[in-house]
Amino acid sequence: MHADWKPVLPVVGVRLSLWRAVALFRVVTLFACLFLIVRWQPLYARPGVGLAVGAGMLLVTVGVCFLAVTGRAHRPAIVAVDLAATVALTSATIWVQTPSQRHGAMPTLTAIWAAGPVLEAAFLGTWVAGAVAACVQLAAAMFVRTGYDDRTLSSGLILIVAGAVTGYVATLTVRAEDELAIASTARSAVAERERLARSIHDGVLQVLGLVHRTGREAGGEWAALGAAAGEQETALRALITSRPILTGPGTSDLADELRALRSERVTVSAPAEPVHISSATAAELVAAVRAALHNVAQHAGPGARAWVLLERLDETLCVTVRDDGRGFAAGRLEAAEHAGRLGVSASIRARIEEIGGRTTIDSTPGRGTVVEIVVPPNGRHA
Repeated sequence: MHADWKPVLPVVGVRLSLWRAVALFRVVTLFACLFLIVRWQPLYARPGVGLAVGAGMLLVTVGVCFLAVTGRAHRPAIVAVDLAATVALTSATIWVQTPSQRHGAMPTLTAIWAAGPVLEAAFLGTWVAGAVAACVQLAAAMFVRTGYDDRTLSSGLILIVAGAVTGYVATLTVRAEDELAIASTARSAVAERERLARSIHDGVLQVLGLVHRTGREAGGEWAALGAAAGEQETALRALITSRPILTGPGTSDLADELRALRSERVTVSAPAEPVHISSATAAELVAAVRAALHNVAQHAGPGARAWVLLERLDETLCVTVRDDGRGFAAGRLEAAEHAGRLGVSASIRARIEEIGGRTTIDSTPGRGTVVEIVVPPNGRHA
């Protein structure tokens, strides 16, 4: 076994720090409560029960601290058990203190220590869980005092606000850590991509460019090889120069994905800033554009070029695929559909309709074809 071996914890980063902080809170407040229990032993109606409650608080604190330090206290079942045990220990104040003590200025046996499960619930389930756990603890305090007074309500209100605020701040902190991790990963990817780009530029791209130029000058069969090398050069250059975009869960940058379709005969124009849409919508859109470009390669004629344009409209996105090929006569698509040939209908129109968009195809013989795709940013997958 290596000397630097470290256990893999279920919770790491700021999450682990938060749980360890609440464990420290339980330890500090435990000593304060135990001091009061020991100090007030001669005043209690049942001193032995008070010591038993103190022992129970000690056991709960040890268990919570062990789980927090090892990164395993974040499970809902553990927090629920901790809350139930804390409520039970708080309620035991009834059998320890005299009626005058319970209704007077003396705090419950658990006092501030009882706020521990409230903080844990806030870490686990955002501000709502923190507020709910605080209400449960307030109900236990009201049970002990057989009702409520100004002091009970003010303490309970402070606990509820503390639980809600702690949950809200913890959520923001965890979210910030996640976003920082994504940004750090993206920076590492950019650095690696730049390193590969320098290496490829000095070797592979230069060779592909040379084959492209030599084949074009030689003509004949070599021209086809040169054209293929040129397309691969363009695609590889687009791959190594495209920048990774930070996206949220389930989202994609449509502009970046469309740029990956560039080649010697395909020009892509898209906004410089990221165009974030749902990943499902992006996948269907890119597949439809690929199908349109495939039709250009198959039917527009030799040497035909295509242009892909991505635009942001008011509440929609518009992708236009235009070529300078031979085009086709009006009614040809409808005739193909009636004849059972559903290539364009199934590969483009059906895809776009599935995500709540529409497709318009306009073509004139000898003047090329224009395919216009308009979709809402999140389609029907939102």
